[in-house]
Amino acid sequence: MDYEYSIVRTACKNMSIHISNRNVIVVHCPYSVSRAQIVAFVDSKSAWIEKVVERNAIRLAINDDVIEYRKIYVNGKLLPIIMADTNNFAPDAVYLKSLSAIERLFKEQFTEGLKETVYSLAKETLLHPANVSVKNYVGRWACCDAKNNLIFNYKMFMLRPQLQHYIIIHELCHTLCHNHSQAFWKLVSDYEPDWKMLRAELKNYDFLTSLYQNL
Repeated sequence: MDYEYSIVRTACKNMSIHISNRNVIVVHCPYSVSRAQIVAFVDSKSAWIEKVVERNAIRLAINDDVIEYRKIYVNGKLLPIIMADTNNFAPDAVYLKSLSAIERLFKEQFTEGLKETVYSLAKETLLHPANVSVKNYVGRWACCDAKNNLIFNYKMFMLRPQLQHYIIIHELCHTLCHNHSQAFWKLVSDYEPDWKMLRAELKNYDFLTSLYQNL
């Protein structure tokens, strides 16, 4: 099966393929690689590409109402979005004056609770961040920088609490291991034994990280 893809030439040594959660396919390759070599490389990965694209398509179809901003996740619960004269969370819906209010509403409602949870887990695990903040990331759930500042994507508030817990533990562990080595995953496992299951589940919601931009 043929797929449309873009090509990015860099100083990298090897070719690679990246497929976004919205099925945008990008081939990264060295400057010296010919078009014929790229086509052959993509063809050799066709089975894997088809598998990923199909899996993403299923996820996107299931969440069509979310992608079209008709519904929104709040702590793992799917609620309708209702345009109104107020910005408010309710048990039955999320009421918005405009879609542009989503980021501010989530931050105002959940940021302080997140910080309390992070610092509580930091005390339990003895993994101490320098600072905790929330921003609008695209393509990632959180980050631990070189100074051990933890920055979380406000969209994680859309996930169910156990997934949020996994993200927090993941980033806290990065304050000790700034990589994804075996030592890092051993540390994650010490504080979240179900991390493999949760990481796999989290992939189902990766599309959320590219939503709610420029509303």
